[in-house]
Amino acid sequence: MAGRARKSREGQIALVLAFMLFGLVLLTIVGVDSFLAAHRKNRMQNAGDAGAIAAARWQGITLNALGAINLAKIEAVCQAGDAEAQVTAQDVCKRLSALQERIAFAGPLMGFFAAQRAAVANGIGAPDKGMGEIVDECIRRSSLLLATELWPQKAADYATMLRGAAADGVFCGADNAQYFDYTPEGGHILYNRGFYAAVEGRDWCWFYWRRMRDFPRNFSGWGSIPEPKPVSPDNPEFFGADIRIRNCALADLAPIWNEDELRGAVLDLASRNDCLGVTDFTLRRSGVLTNSLMSWAAYNDEWHEWNRMHRSDEARLPIVSDVKDKYDVQGAFAATRVRQVLEPLTPGVGARINTWTAAAKPFGSIDESTVTWDGCFALVSPAFTDVRLTMLAAFPDSRFGMADRDWLVHVREHVLPPSSVKHVAECPYCKILKEWEKPALRNVAVKWLDKNGDEQCRRSGGQHGDVGGTRIAH
Repeated sequence: MAGRARKSREGQIALVLAFMLFGLVLLTIVGVDSFLAAHRKNRMQNAGDAGAIAAARWQGITLNALGAINLAKIEAVCQAGDAEAQVTAQDVCKRLSALQERIAFAGPLMGFFAAQRAAVANGIGAPDKGMGEIVDECIRRSSLLLATELWPQKAADYATMLRGAAADGVFCGADNAQYFDYTPEGGHILYNRGFYAAVEGRDWCWFYWRRMRDFPRNFSGWGSIPEPKPVSPDNPEFFGADIRIRNCALADLAPIWNEDELRGAVLDLASRNDCLGVTDFTLRRSGVLTNSLMSWAAYNDEWHEWNRMHRSDEARLPIVSDVKDKYDVQGAFAATRVRQVLEPLTPGVGARINTWTAAAKPFGSIDESTVTWDGCFALVSPAFTDVRLTMLAAFPDSRFGMADRDWLVHVREHVLPPSSVKHVAECPYCKILKEWEKPALRNVAVKWLDKNGDEQCRRSGGQHGDVGGTRIAH
């Protein structure tokens, strides 16, 4: 009897030890998973940040090259004396304008390639399949890009450049791309990805900050849905420098200035960039300020003040001081997104996709002021010397999500102008819209905004939407 009791105790001890060993192994696996998750998150952050900086650096290089050619054209016309020399100068300027059109595409696409290399160098080993498919579609649809007088092979050349930029794979998505057949500025809430993120996350402050707190209460349908607006063909689809090629007089780029103010600005630019042939006399003689037959690389409408980066703005970010003058300008930013699949070792835990989004932009200044002269003179100038990471929440919600293939399919195929939405069961964005169309959900939003809107939303400091505050890594 004693022997059987001793063997029974030994069996119980062995069983307890087995359970303890199993627990220790499980705890070890969970610890390893936690370490790997933190490690991959840091790696994705580094890759996304590096990709954004690399793309933004090439945006700055592009702007500097376009600005230098602008000045070269001014100097060429100013140095021409007689009528024959003027004709020669005009021909030179035409060739330089053709070069500008190509640089406006080649520079940002070099940034796209540099972003891929930066992501790989920082540990992103698997390409982004969805973004790769988007790039392939862009190559196939390159014929949408119409030829110009100075660039008759524009569509074919663009396809070649884009194919080369993605030749080694797409590891870093362009999350603020502007596609030729679709622009995020569609003028309707169905085209605003921030709306979907707000509904999915029950972020009712999103409506408060956009002065749409009555939208949940008054919603009765989607109303008139406009066709998405076409995108300017002066920029490539990925990491464009937000410029436009304008055939106009220099005076048309500074409509609120008089001739003396414009002449002073051009002379100042020329002096700072050692354009010795541009003087007050040659500038007056050349007539370049009023010559409407020339073309210039100019800033487009994306260049303006930061809006949400000012304390006076109602939807401001949680900042303690306004932006310095030399940094107080939007335009030409690069948003990147990297994705990795995390497959945990822990039994019963499925794989999940980790995502990191980052943004950076080039900055330049003249006498501590923005290079756009507060928007008064739209001529691109070679003054971009700095690249910095910027807050995602500082940019409009609608400029993000362009590396998400599901989103592109939704807005291209499921949003049906002029008045309906095609609900597709497999589409995550269609599912969000179906939830929103249920009165019960909208009633929750109405009650919350009525009870908590002013206090809770203001306390949040404007952190709202899919790209607000610290809501960057998922």
